[in-house]
Amino acid sequence: MSCHPLRAGFFGILCLALLALIVCVPVHAADPGLSAADRNFPIQQAYLAWMSEVTDAEMAASVSYVETLYGEDTGTMISLHSDFSKAKSAIGSIASQPALDNHTSLMQKTALAFNRETINQTTAHQGKISDLQSQIGRAVNANPYIAMKKDDYWIIRSTHQMDDFDTWVAQTQKTLDALQVQGFPVTETQPYLTRFSSLKADMKSALDSRDFNKADTTALMIRNRSVEITDRIAALQGEVSQDETAAFRIDEADRVIARGDRINRQLVEAILDIGAAEPALSKTKVDVKLAHGALNGGQPRLISTQLQLIKKDYRDLAAAYRDIAVSASLPEGMADILKATSISLEETADRIGES
Repeated sequence: MSCHPLRAGFFGILCLALLALIVCVPVHAADPGLSAADRNFPIQQAYLAWMSEVTDAEMAASVSYVETLYGEDTGTMISLHSDFSKAKSAIGSIASQPALDNHTSLMQKTALAFNRETINQTTAHQGKISDLQSQIGRAVNANPYIAMKKDDYWIIRSTHQMDDFDTWVAQTQKTLDALQVQGFPVTETQPYLTRFSSLKADMKSALDSRDFNKADTTALMIRNRSVEITDRIAALQGEVSQDETAAFRIDEADRVIARGDRINRQLVEAILDIGAAEPALSKTKVDVKLAHGALNGGQPRLISTQLQLIKKDYRDLAAAYRDIAVSASLPEGMADILKATSISLEETADRIGES
């Protein structure tokens, strides 16, 4: 697949929907009344502000370049750029995750339309893609607001993730202390939390590096380790019924589907043919729907069967993402995201266990 000249900024905008997958905090961290999406909202908002600044600079540079071509018509480009700039200005006033998702979708569509028009104008009027890329690169590098937004993003992300980590450790230790007072045997579980606490240095190092791959991989690893501890505490208490466990796994499957929809949609925009990823996700949707019906109908055997099918679906989807990551021509960084997502899916499948 050829790389279009606005790849960096535009795909940054497109990848915002994937950010919820990788900017992970330990489960049940911070305010228990807030969902993970709510807790990650300030991080995603800051990321959108940063990527929008990049894309806005790219658009301005593209218009300037196309205006030098003989017979050009930049009317549509200017109009789309104006729409995008207005949307960029409104990012700071967005107050909720659903509103941010809708706003991101609008900006994605505008950016893609602008990109197509830029390619059309450049090729139709004897422009050179290499010259366009050079002009875009110079404009992005010279824009001080991009660096400011980048700093804002990493500061906000670091602050929220470190705070969530500390809060989760403190709350979990409090839970273990209370269980010990009640006579529960916590001796085997305490070392897991102690080892988990030592991961704080890894998280800080990853965030300080400002390297997405390192930060994202570390965040996923920390989240999965927190799930392991949460499961051990639940087993220790012996208070979680099979129905409650099944309901949790099915809710988790709903979140996997929502994330898969976002990933597949962005992959289609990038490479069109996404191979087995679409049928794997479609199969997951069917099995999760049947699992909901079995849970609502009080059919424990069918629930168990469906969870095993969902477990296989996760592995199939993970394999599809791994295949795309190693075989498709993807923008820089996206292969790493798909690999990390694949690992997360495998670990989610492992947590389902055997029937």
